[in-house]
Amino acid sequence: MDMYREDVMDHYEHPRNQGSFGDAQDKDVLTARDSNASCGDMVKFYIRIAKGKIIEVKWEGIGCAITTAAASKLSEYLQGQSLKAVQKMSEEELVREGVGFEVNPGRSKCLTLPVKVVKKLCRS
Repeated sequence: MDMYREDVMDHYEHPRNQGSFGDAQDKDVLTARDSNASCGDMVKFYIRIAKGKIIEVKWEGIGCAITTAAASKLSEYLQGQSLKAVQKMSEEELVREGVGFEVNPGRSKCLTLPVKVVKKLCRS
């Protein structure tokens, strides 16, 4: 198995930052969710902000290995980032920088679902 597949499978089998915050009504917590109607995957992100920085990230969801690994990797990447910097990033940049792997075009919706949720969250 190549390193790319090993990394994806590791994040799928041992997702990082999975869960939610106890008090999602906290004014410093942004939340957003979305789903992929074609396959049923669903992802919800929770991001805690302090002084313009993302200090904690959690996510919940159901999905395939690609969606789960992408959400897990993205949650690690976001911690410590400036909210403004993430807001300025395109979806393509977030995939490249935050997710760090590519898939064939038939699975691109799985890969980009967590990114779309984060972009939606940053607009709220």
